Amino acid sequence: MINDPNPQQVNFESIFNFRDLGGFRTSEGYKVAWGKLFRSGELRQMTGNDLINLKEKIGLACVIDLRSKYEIEHQGIGLLDDSGIKYKNVSLIPDGGNKDTQRERYAGLHNMGEFYIKLARQKQFGQSVIEALEIIAETANQPLVFHCTAGKDRTGILAAIVLSILGVVDEDIVNDYCLSAPYVEFLYNRKKSETQKEENQDNLPEFFWKVAPENMVLFLTALKQEYGSTRQYIKTKGAEQSLIDLLKKNLLT
Repeated sequence: MINDPNPQQVNFESIFNFRDLGGFRTSEGYKVAWGKLFRSGELRQMTGNDLINLKEKIGLACVIDLRSKYEIEHQGIGLLDDSGIKYKNVSLIPDGGNKDTQRERYAGLHNMGEFYIKLARQKQFGQSVIEALEIIAETANQPLVFHCTAGKDRTGILAAIVLSILGVVDEDIVNDYCLSAPYVEFLYNRKKSETQKEENQDNLPEFFWKVAPENMVLFLTALKQEYGSTRQYIKTKGAEQSLIDLLKKNLLT
């Protein structure tokens, strides 16, 4: 596993790319609270010690799994089952992990930023984001972690939207996104070295594995150009102002 000096990073035996989203300053003079909201790569391979640390050191109350039903059916959720931690599945890509859709999903795209924008424009995606935000906003669900597989794309998009709604500046959001780079590189190199590749890997374009700052810059810029702001984006997709107010109330200090 990678040793990361980043103070937001939380290290486990078999959970990677897990970090606290606390500590960021907002443009309105507040700070994102520590220890309430976390982002991560997949949790299904956690060890017994990892689960103990999640429950006792972090006090984790809730997990939002952003993977698709296809991925969960084929990969499982590991020790989270019967762990006593609330588990919510909010799929941001309904057909995620289905090898038959991989080439079609990225066809005509040149980077992951374009893919993020393509997702954000979809009605169902926006509704899923709002569903996840409603879970995140409730104090009964905190501390909470949301994750996908690598903790890069679906997790990265949701983290960006949450932080932006809270008032964190784009530069900090981009920097947070880029913290996933060494973990994704580690996963990519591990996959390349495996004798038998996963079915889906050959269907993924090379740019899928790049955690480039331009991806998140493009995404955040497009949201502002097309919707005015991230807060306005979720309102366009059906969110009420009360959700924004609750997120700010329960996640800012």
